[in-house]
Order: sequence, then structure tokens, then C-alpha cells
Amino acid sequence: MNIRKMVSLFLLMALCLMCAGCRSRTTGNGQRQTGEMSETAGLTDSSLSGSSLIDSENDAGEHEDEESKEPGDQTRENPDASRKEYDENAPAEIVPGTDRTVHGEGDSKGAFEHGENAPISVAKLNDDAEDTATQTVAASQAEQMGVSEDAQEADSALTYYTVLLRDRMGSLFECQRLNVYWETAEDHVTVFKASLEHSLIVNSGTYNVSARLLEGNLRVDDGWIGRKNPGVIVKIVDSSVLGSGVFSTGAAQKVHAGLLSRDGWQAIDAVRNGRVLILSEELLKAPYLQTAAMLIIAKTANPALFEDVETEKALEMLIVEATGSLPSGIYYYHGQGAF
Repeated sequence: MNIRKMVSLFLLMALCLMCAGCRSRTTGNGQRQTGEMSETAGLTDSSLSGSSLIDSENDAGEHEDEESKEPGDQTRENPDASRKEYDENAPAEIVPGTDRTVHGEGDSKGAFEHGENAPISVAKLNDDAEDTATQTVAASQAEQMGVSEDAQEADSALTYYTVLLRDRMGSLFECQRLNVYWETAEDHVTVFKASLEHSLIVNSGTYNVSARLLEGNLRVDDGWIGRKNPGVIVKIVDSSVLGSGVFSTGAAQKVHAGLLSRDGWQAIDAVRNGRVLILSEELLKAPYLQTAAMLIIAKTANPALFEDVETEKALEMLIVEATGSLPSGIYYYHGQGAF
């Protein structure tokens, strides 16, 4: 009898020690101990496993995020949806066809943000503006741009010829675009990719054969030009040869003849097809004159495409619009007569 009591007492003490040990387990982090105890309170060993505990914690976190979401929180995509869904109350709007986000700053302001950390600043619109900009576009572009075919014509020559250039040159296939060799006022010195001249070449619907040259390595020779075999050659001359106040093409003709007499140039496509163009340096000095230069280059490269465009008349309209006076001089020469 005494032995049974002793055994029972021993088992009871062991059980008490085990229970006390589970509840008095110590860790290096008091907060973690408290969290673990609260998470397991009221659960039996048979209904709790490591994986189910993790899943329940994740589910609880997701529900908590959804319930605490307020208007103005970031948009979140639902990965389980059959298509992309976005919160209509989010402070951002997805722009169709782009990777940009438009952030509203009021009814009359907006900005485009490229990427997650890009600076938010591009354009701001003012509802109080007094002037309205208009432009004339081809009928083929009207539907795409939302312009009515019976809309009033723009009274801006600069806008008209800019749109005309973009429309006409945009109709060309890549293989139809000619290469241009552009020579500055200094013989055998061309231009690089980041230059104004390169932009004029590209915007006239042609390619720049010297686009890969470095800024400090722009001097070339006739052999290099011959190997490039450009379809158009543009030579810039100073205002004593062509420009305002010059009413004779005598000096330009000498420059033109000098280019044709260079070693190996007779085999170049531009020379054989009469596409050697002499431009006054004045045509590079203002946007309206640059537009005229692009139009002249474009018609030199594709005369049939611009058969209905008189470059002399276009140049006159652009100068009158910008300065209020008629042009007084000859600004370009190509050896083929007026075009």
C-alpha cells in the first residue's frame, strides 16, 4: 500500500513538473514567447500543425489588409483573377497601351511617371489659358487623332508643313528611305548622332550615314564617303554664298561643281541622280527655317512624293509667318532648277 502511494505520488509530481515546464519555457525574446503562447491558446495538438499555422497566419494577414484598405492606398492586382483588376479608388490610373501612370493633382493638372521611382513632372494644363492650338491633319490621321474632317484649318504654316512632312514620310517603307551625307561648311567634316543636323536628317525621312561617328572624329575622306554611297548629299555654306541678301547662285554653283569633281564622287548615287543639295547655314538658325530645310531635303530625296509642294513657296510662307516680311535672298541650290 505504501509502495502504491509512493508510485502514485511520483507520477503526480512528474506530471506537474511537465506541465509547469511547458508553461514556464524561457526564450531569448520575451515578446516572441508571449506571441507563441497567444497563438496556441485554445488549440489541441491534434488540430494544429506547422503548415496549417503558417497558412492561417497568411490568410489572416491578407484579410486584414483587405479590410483595412482605405481609398488612396496603392492599387493591388488580384493574381487569381481571369484578367487584371484594379481598385477604382486608388490614386493612380493605368493608361491603355503604355507603361505610364497618371497621377492626378486636381482637375487641371497631371503628370506622367515612368517606372516606380521616376520623378513626377512632365506637363501641366491650365484651364485659364486664353489661346487654343489647332492643326490640320490628313484625313487618314483624323480618326486616329480624334480630329473631325470638317474641322477648321490651322492658320499656322509651321504646323501645316510639320504635319505634312510627318504624314508623307510616314508612308515610306524603311527600304525606301535614302541615306544622307551631311557636310558642314568645313570640307570633309560631317555631323554626329546627337547634333541638330542629325535630327533634321531623320525628321526629313532619311538616314544619316555618319550617325555612328564620335563627336571628336567627324573628319572623313572621299574614300569613306564613296563607300557609304549616300543617296543624298547636303553641303552647308556660309551666308556669303547663300542666304538673306544673296541674289545670285554664282558662288553656290562653284561649290556644287567642286563637289562633283571630287575623287570618286561620280560613282556615288547622289551625284548620278542629281541629289546634291547646297543649303545656307541660315536655315539652321530657327525652327521655322529648320522646317523649310527638312522639306527641301525630303523633296530632294523623294521628288514624286512632294510633287505638289513648292519649296520656294513653303519657305516664303514660313519666313513671312515668323518675321512678318518677305524673304530677301536665295537659301538653297541643287543644280536642277526651281522645284
